[in-house]
Amino acid sequence: PGAMTESRSPWLAELGAVVLLLLAAVGFFWRILLTPDAWKPAGGGDLASFLFPTYRFAAARLAAGDLPLWNPHLYGGAPFLADMQTGLFYPPNLLLFRLAPDFSYKAMEGLVVLHVFLAGLFMYLCLRYLEPEAAGWRMSRPAALLGAAAYMFSDLFIVHFGNLNLVAVAAWLPLVFFLFWRALRAQSVGWALGAGAALGLSTLAGHLQISLYLGLTLTVLAIFFAAGSARPLRPLALLVVTAAVAVGLAAMVLLPAFEYARLSPRAELPYRDAARYSLIPGLLGEMVVPALFSSREPGLYWGVWDRVAAGYLGILPLILAGLAVLLRRGKPVRALFTLAVVAFLLALGGESVFHGWAYRLLPGFGQIRAPARLVFVLDFALAALAALALERLLHPLRRRERRALDDAWRGLLWFGGGAALIGGAWAYLVVYQAADGDPTVFWRVSQATSGVIFALLMLAAALAWLHARRTGRLKRRAWAWLAVALVFVDLATVGAYADLGHEPPTRGYEHPLALQYLRSAPGFFRIDSRTDAADVWQPDLALLAGLYDVNGVDNPLVVADVARYWEGLGGRSGPLYDFLGVRYLIAGKGVELDWERFSLAFEADPAVNIYWHKTALPRAFVVRRTIVVADQEAAWTRIHQADFDPATSVVLEGGPRLDGPAEPVAAQVTRYEPDELEIEVEIPAAGVLVLSDPFYPGWQAAVDGQPVEMLRANYAFRAVALPAGSHTVTMTFRPATWRTGLVLSGLTAAVVLLGGGIALARQRDRVQNQKEGK
Repeated sequence: PGAMTESRSPWLAELGAVVLLLLAAVGFFWRILLTPDAWKPAGGGDLASFLFPTYRFAAARLAAGDLPLWNPHLYGGAPFLADMQTGLFYPPNLLLFRLAPDFSYKAMEGLVVLHVFLAGLFMYLCLRYLEPEAAGWRMSRPAALLGAAAYMFSDLFIVHFGNLNLVAVAAWLPLVFFLFWRALRAQSVGWALGAGAALGLSTLAGHLQISLYLGLTLTVLAIFFAAGSARPLRPLALLVVTAAVAVGLAAMVLLPAFEYARLSPRAELPYRDAARYSLIPGLLGEMVVPALFSSREPGLYWGVWDRVAAGYLGILPLILAGLAVLLRRGKPVRALFTLAVVAFLLALGGESVFHGWAYRLLPGFGQIRAPARLVFVLDFALAALAALALERLLHPLRRRERRALDDAWRGLLWFGGGAALIGGAWAYLVVYQAADGDPTVFWRVSQATSGVIFALLMLAAALAWLHARRTGRLKRRAWAWLAVALVFVDLATVGAYADLGHEPPTRGYEHPLALQYLRSAPGFFRIDSRTDAADVWQPDLALLAGLYDVNGVDNPLVVADVARYWEGLGGRSGPLYDFLGVRYLIAGKGVELDWERFSLAFEADPAVNIYWHKTALPRAFVVRRTIVVADQEAAWTRIHQADFDPATSVVLEGGPRLDGPAEPVAAQVTRYEPDELEIEVEIPAAGVLVLSDPFYPGWQAAVDGQPVEMLRANYAFRAVALPAGSHTVTMTFRPATWRTGLVLSGLTAAVVLLGGGIALARQRDRVQNQKEGK
């Protein structure tokens, strides 16, 4: 039983705990939620440059009754659903898309805050109900709230605030862990189905790396249980059930995503790239002093290593996590300690041989980088251990435990005293010596010194708190709630205002005059914003404005063939660039261009100019000369030969051999939707309709309603062979991976619902039998 008397209205008390977590989230992020002049992250990061236009596009298409499988507006065209980062089927996203399709950037910030709150809520529920009630143990609310606060405001949620997908998936870890723990404890397939369902739903949020880390967490847990079980195959079987349900529920996005990954530049990630953004040992000081290198402020970070989240979750939780190992025995402590060690070793990335083994042996590990993000699993384990320690301290201690607590307190007292004398004196000495030097160095040293002093103050507060427990000078209830307050004050002080900006992150989307000019231009064309204007013209603006760009925000998930084509252009002065259908180029006021091919078209925008590309080809036209090659590499070689002119001929990998007139024939695009287009052509003799949109599996072509073969043109694009006459050509995107995945997701959902219904019926029967005394 708990150390404190539970409320006579348990559900009301639980609701009160939930409200406290909600108030903590609002209080932590009050600047962006309650004031109009603050935004996170400063500059917007991925939240503004990528996710905001992506989500707005998804909402607009869904409001129009269309499921967007393809994105024609960026990168010359690319899969939309298959880029998991779109989070198209994630329930909170769908709710936002449905209720407010014209949402603002503030709504995106609200989604992040919502998931920080969910991280705390799921952590609270995990800790509070980790063990079944029949075991005679339930964690007290203050202990569960302490663990929840430590996790929800830990480093990953602060440093990666701008990466909504990452935060959203990480928020589900406590719930997934809890459900799988109960499955292993009870040897229950029903609980495993629940764990799989939670993992599958979190995967829909769209950050596969964090989903894989959740799967790794469950794998470590299953192996831990198997190692101590007389029937080691049962935990592994439950792991298989959980994984199957998760993959099945998310199959409608996972299958297209796996296909896209194989066809993107990320298909091959060398180990050096996979090990980038590791938790370098030199950054471990930020687990105690997060201001040491200003890692939470991207514009101010001054470490020599890649900036990553170092895992800060507060001074008191770190101390309590250590006490948990000293004071408590039992499976939860051992399991969480094991998980913390594994997560730490893998987070070290290239600094640890274990990460290299995982890269080579574990499925999926070879395609992800930034191993330091595993600190969120480390922080989860440490926060849970801290809660377990507080729970133990709320009970009377045995002699051995009292002795261990006294020894730990004295050791920390000596350490704190030494750190205050040596670290504090050293910090002020460094500030003094830097006062007359470089102002930047002085600022950095001052910030680090301030962080050291604050850490020492929090250590002193933690020691005083522990001393109150040793001496019994505070009632345990007040003492427990004081611990929760200390953790919140610590984390809010160092994190609430981190990476806070005062300029609207969406300012780069505000070009009314330029957009009016482009929208009023006749015809069907692309723009090119891959210039020096990225700081004033958001690269994904075309997605919001309904334009078509050969560019987009930096994203490893693009069609690899199109990316290679761009890299092999040889500049904007050749025919390969003309073929892309770029009529206008967006650039800064002082850009230098090939003025024989470009001329100024519009300069009324205060930040950028628009330049007319004189030699641009139409995006769709018919040629009557073909060059047929054996394979794609042969096509690559042929399009780079000096005599190749895409205006008069096309390189095909198969298809008809034609040697007609050099003059192209115009084609009229009569309908152009994200997943379907229609083109009208009239030709006097056989020809090939060429479209400068990417060739990609799933695109199907029809001529006058009859299916025809889609040909690969000019290495990376689409073409359809046509006989003489008037024709209507349609192209439709219906990838087989999407259709197969949708069926698998539907079947899995049916199995989960059926299994859940059976489990609930059995539970109801057990309760009824107990009431009847059977």
